[in-house]
Parts: sequence; structure tokens; C-alpha cells
Amino acid sequence: MKKYKLIAFDIDDTLLNTDKIITPETKRALLKAQSSGIKLCVASGRLPYGVRPYAEELDVLKNGGYYMGFNGGAVLDSTGRLIQSAYLDSKYIAPVYKILRPTNVTTMVHKGDIIYADKKINAYTHIEPDVIGIPLNFVDDIEEFVDWELHKILLCGEPDELKSVEKALVKKLGNEVDIYFSAPWFLEVMPKSVNKGKGVEAVCRDMGISMSEVIAFGASGNDLSMISAAGMGVAMGNAEPELKESADMVTASCDEDGIAKALITLLE
Repeated sequence: MKKYKLIAFDIDDTLLNTDKIITPETKRALLKAQSSGIKLCVASGRLPYGVRPYAEELDVLKNGGYYMGFNGGAVLDSTGRLIQSAYLDSKYIAPVYKILRPTNVTTMVHKGDIIYADKKINAYTHIEPDVIGIPLNFVDDIEEFVDWELHKILLCGEPDELKSVEKALVKKLGNEVDIYFSAPWFLEVMPKSVNKGKGVEAVCRDMGISMSEVIAFGASGNDLSMISAAGMGVAMGNAEPELKESADMVTASCDEDGIAKALITLLE
């Protein structure tokens, strides 16, 4: 059986079940993998502040593992050292927001551990700040407000409206930035070629291993890059169809201990 040295996994709908918890079976499986010398990397689109608690809960930092925020825009080791970072030029807020002004889509940006948003509120506006536990700071004109380099622009809204927004953004900026869904209600505007797959590659370089020695788990569009690049890409049973088609293996859903069940097959 192949010797894997790194397990990378998304948080929502992958590590966490639909009740937003790590099940005991999944936690046991990941702790057991670490006890055998395998490193873990928690890989998310969230800002690093919102990723670190899961790394701590799973003893990832104690065991010399890694965590990733902003879909690979910030990759950190167990000491908090930034091993990779990437930024989106603030000039992109203007053309993006020109498309968004007439919509009911919320525009969010991050500065350090602070989240700012425009004042268009919908049913999805508070999901990320509430999950992370950070207050949302509203500004009158986000286009005028932003004057710093961004890790990403996060768009929140009704899935059907976001699909229309995605088409308009791809037509306008698709050659300059990457645009993809991290959930049906979250659309991310990212620096070109910055994604979880590139983030896991940075971890591999730091560890001195190859991508062929990586198992990657995911469920959403922003996981596709690492699922495709890993030696063993595993789609959750609840994953989007595109991920399942690209994966080397499809496991059970996040509500059925999909990570744990796959690791039994792959590591034992």
C-alpha cells in the first residue's frame, strides 16, 4: 500500500458534518493518522483566524502540521510562519463592484482579522462572520473604502443570482482573476492561479515531499484544484458532481464519517 505523508481537507461539508461539528469517528481517524507520522493540513477559504481553531482541535499544530486560509492565499505552518501568501490588487474592487451594484449580492473583504461588507444584506450575509465569530463591519461605499491589497473578494447571495454574477465576472475579468464557488451561496474572486491545490503544493515543498504522497478531501468547487492535484483526491459523498468526476475516489458523506471511512481503506 502506498505510503502517504500528508492529508489535506476542507472544513465545511468535509471535515464538519451538516451540524457543523467534527464527528468523534472523523476526529479519531485523523488523530490516528497523525500518530503514524502523517501530517495534516486544514484547507479553507476562510480567513486563517477562522481555520486555526480546527487545527488546534485536531492537534495539527502540536504535530507539526499546517493550515491554509483564503483558498491558498495564506498558508501557515504549525508555528504560524507564513510559507505562502498571495494578494489581489485593490484595483479589482472597482470593476467587480460595478457588476455588483445593481444586485442584492453582499460584497465582503478582509483586512487582517476584520471583515468589511457593503450594506446589501441577504439571507447569506452573516453566515461566514457568524461561523467564525467575528462581527461584520458595514461601510457606505466599499469601492471607495478599499485601499489595500486583498486576499480575495467574497460575494454572498442567492445561488441563482450568483450564477448570473459569475457569468458577468468571468466575461469581464476571467483572464485576470480566478472566480469560483466555495458554496452555492458563496462566490470567490481570487488572484489568478491562487487555489488550494497551489497551497498544498507549498506545503509539500516545505515538507520535502511530492503531491503523489498527498490525500486530499473536499466537497465544493474551491476544492477541485487540490482534489485534481493530489496523489489521492477524495470527493465526499455530498460533493458537487464536478468534484466526484475529477476524484480518484468517492467516499461517504460528511454526515456518514466519509473521511474516516476513506482513511480505513487508504491507510490500513
